[in-house]
Amino acid sequence: MARRPHPRRGYPGVLPAHRGHGYATDILAEITRLVATDTTPAPAHIRADTDLTNTPMSTALTRLHYHNTTRRLILSTP
Repeated sequence: MARRPHPRRGYPGVLPAHRGHGYATDILAEITRLVATDTTPAPAHIRADTDLTNTPMSTALTRLHYHNTTRRLILSTP
């Protein structure tokens, strides 16, 4: 596979019927691996973010040793 000049970006998700099995952590680990190995030049840091209320993704990021560097809360009205 050719190395890319820019890291991938996206919004990983797990369907409701498959949540609670650690798949988000597995998906995030694979995305992290791909960004680290498929980006030229290799990134010094890989950053990910999620909304404060997204506890499952926050947990997955913590499991993979991502560090909290910013806080974000998206508020919307119906």
